[in-house]
Amino acid sequence: MSADKRENLKALLRVFRCPKIRLKLHKPTFWLLFLYVFSESTFLLADEAKFATIWEVNINDFTNEYPQGVEALLSNYEKELNQPLRPGKFGRVGLKINTRGGLGLSTPKKLLSALIRSLEARGYPRDAIYLVDYSSHRIKSSGYDLLMKDGGLFFEGCPVIALDSSQYFESDWFYDSPLPRLPKTKIYQDNAELLGSFKSSDPESRKSFLPIPLMFEMDFWINLAVCVDEPVLGVDGALANASLWNISNHRRFLVNPSTAAVAIAEVLAVPELKQAIEFHMISLETYQFIGGPAFNSLYTSSLPYLWMSKDPVALDSLLIDLINRDRRTNGFDEISLPNLQLVFAAKIGLGHYDKKLIRKKTISIH
Repeated sequence: MSADKRENLKALLRVFRCPKIRLKLHKPTFWLLFLYVFSESTFLLADEAKFATIWEVNINDFTNEYPQGVEALLSNYEKELNQPLRPGKFGRVGLKINTRGGLGLSTPKKLLSALIRSLEARGYPRDAIYLVDYSSHRIKSSGYDLLMKDGGLFFEGCPVIALDSSQYFESDWFYDSPLPRLPKTKIYQDNAELLGSFKSSDPESRKSFLPIPLMFEMDFWINLAVCVDEPVLGVDGALANASLWNISNHRRFLVNPSTAAVAIAEVLAVPELKQAIEFHMISLETYQFIGGPAFNSLYTSSLPYLWMSKDPVALDSLLIDLINRDRRTNGFDEISLPNLQLVFAAKIGLGHYDKKLIRKKTISIH
């Protein structure tokens, strides 16, 4: 269905809902119109549902334009989905950042500050906006100016949750993956320290505990991922940040692309975790196309865009395209396709990676 036809049908639906107009219609005309609107709106819903939408805003000046860019995306999101981002049952919101790459390759602080201000303007006080990441050490070493107060860490007045403290996990909520013993291959030898204490017969070694605050204590949470190549995953993007970097004992999955891909899909498919995500946001201020996941300035690029979507698979699909484009330009081998984490995530309904099913909408910063 074309864009013009969608807009015309939406206008007709608005007219049809008006009681005064319905009363003026003759009964045969009314029912003919009803049947037309019903059938066409059914096709419209089906047509919209099969696509992934990525909203894009141009950021020419990352130093000064994040506030306008973030506000443009959020305002458009609220309007298109008719879904105001306002305090709800808990009056709290979570921001899942990614500091795994360290200084230079983490969720941009200026992006985070801009998002905090936009949420504050929508009714969330700063002490109800929680920053979440796996490691407090990583957060500190990534250049975030943290303040210790009342026994906790704060960033610009917002509480910081470091999941590796283990106080945010509960024994009844975990992802259970029966990883088999790996043969003494090179990949096993390279990860001997990682796998040294793992025994497949030990029930506790199979458990990866889930982030209780994000699942049960927030109105919603926002995934603020980064784009970096990852030797096992292919790309560390929206999917990984919303899943693996949210659970304990996640390093055991990084010895094999297949087990990592399955874990990403199955963790993110946990209903309590998936349903609480509002959307995913990625800045292309700095992304790394090879040498990751640690930051290496020789292999970073930048594009003047900020992306947002409800579909993490679609976002990661476009990120892999960016990485491969830069790898071709610089004479490196590309990330092999299809990417397993995208394939498994798409198969269980977490999104689309087929480019024909991904639509990009440009939002004006003004």
